[in-house]
Amino acid sequence: MESTATGGAAPGGIRPTGELVRLTDVQKRYGRGLAGVQALADINLHVAQGEMISVCGPSGHGKTCLLNLIGMLEPASEGSVVIANLQVSRLTEPARADLRSALVGYVFQATGLVPALTVLENVLLPLHFRGSLHGAALDAARERGAELLARIGLKTQTHHLPARLDASQCQRVAIARALMTRPRLVVADEATSRLDSGAMRMVMDLFALHQHEDGAAIVISTRDQRQLSRASRTLQLHEGRLLTGANDGARRTLRVQG
Repeated sequence: MESTATGGAAPGGIRPTGELVRLTDVQKRYGRGLAGVQALADINLHVAQGEMISVCGPSGHGKTCLLNLIGMLEPASEGSVVIANLQVSRLTEPARADLRSALVGYVFQATGLVPALTVLENVLLPLHFRGSLHGAALDAARERGAELLARIGLKTQTHHLPARLDASQCQRVAIARALMTRPRLVVADEATSRLDSGAMRMVMDLFALHQHEDGAAIVISTRDQRQLSRASRTLQLHEGRLLTGANDGARRTLRVQG
């Protein structure tokens, strides 16, 4: 049975609204038999709109796998994954891809920037994938992209190629790209792992702005304790099993589901 936090708004006075994600009795296995690996076991989790969740745990304990399920990049082996009231397992792969494109902004550990495109062109890529950009729409997209980059300290790098950036700057470009379409769900895998304290603060401020202005749900995997105070709730994974808790102004003790 799922254990959830109650009472108190998220940091900044943001109150979660409707449910956007629900995982019920989810299992994830890779391979079969003795060679198989149980990556996730008995996962029960919900994510509301306007909520920021940090997923913590040691490397190799299932954080990326959990985010891939939430972001519809992988199917569950068993159990139910419901996103925006749609049962993901019942969708065709083209339908899942369309839903991902319409709903999710994903920040991968590997930034995946296109070397031949400038920083701003990389940020605009998600809109190009949705359809052609021209005229006033292109001008508005460029303005938004430049604003996102300025908020994370990259105002003067918009026309640089990725080869001229350091690892922290590349990570921030990937974050701006994920937010470009104003997604309802942001899934960020170790999004601040390459950032110093100043850059991390700018990124978390940008996430909080998107959370507040657009009512987005944000799920971030991290090993960085600096992020926890910004989250509505903090979840912990240990050997593929979810411990649940909260950070709603007073840190609560994590406890095992059961």
